[in-house]
Amino acid sequence: MKMRITHISDTHNKHNQLNGKLPGGDILIHSGDITSIGRKSEVERFIKWFNGIDNYTHKIFIAGNHDLTFDREVLYRDKAAYFDGASWTDEVAEGKPDWLQNLLDIELNPNVFYLENNFIEVDQIKIWGSPISPTFGYGWAFNKDRGSEINEVWNHIPNDTDIVITHSPIYGYCDRASNTNQNVGCEQLYHRLQEVKPHLHFAGHIHEAYGWGTIPYKDEWGDIYTFNGCSCNLRYEVFNEPITFDYNFTTRELEFIHEEQK
Repeated sequence: MKMRITHISDTHNKHNQLNGKLPGGDILIHSGDITSIGRKSEVERFIKWFNGIDNYTHKIFIAGNHDLTFDREVLYRDKAAYFDGASWTDEVAEGKPDWLQNLLDIELNPNVFYLENNFIEVDQIKIWGSPISPTFGYGWAFNKDRGSEINEVWNHIPNDTDIVITHSPIYGYCDRASNTNQNVGCEQLYHRLQEVKPHLHFAGHIHEAYGWGTIPYKDEWGDIYTFNGCSCNLRYEVFNEPITFDYNFTTRELEFIHEEQK
């Protein structure tokens, strides 16, 4: 089976700047950070835009660490300490879990899917998505400590998954942070993907690490293609092109649509 897939991530409210740059295909994937801080109005604008893209058969998105209202634990645990005094406090407070769930349940078009540690099947392709990232700083959404805590999440990736979508990149691939010159991806996710052996992995989060690579299977022939599709650079300017390619799930052959993405 052959599919045309486009990957974007970390649009941070700048999604309209991608208009005219999405060539169409079978699946459009967004790896999170759809907003700057998860305002109700931000989420509504993104969903209206994502719904309106009509040249993909299926569209899938996850949340990221900036999409605060998607993480119920952060919203309620930290709103007094984290949200007080900010100009957008009242608007965020309106984005209660019931409101957000209602938006996701009712407003999404039938071919639009939000994944949060769960999976869907599209044309017999199993796709699992998660907004989780290793902990950094305080108050960000969907942070889990490295080690056993985050590993509990990755252990829920089904063994027969074909495509994995996460906000965090894996360790050592498209994850080098310029401020520390260190790889900041998730080691536990790397090891879990070695066990699951999906065809494709999509991430974002580290803006300056846009690109792609191949992860060799452990102890056998084969590769996992991994992508960091961050649209924004470190200055939160839309800089990087959407990544579009044709992928054959039978032969594992990948062909980029735009020459500059090779």
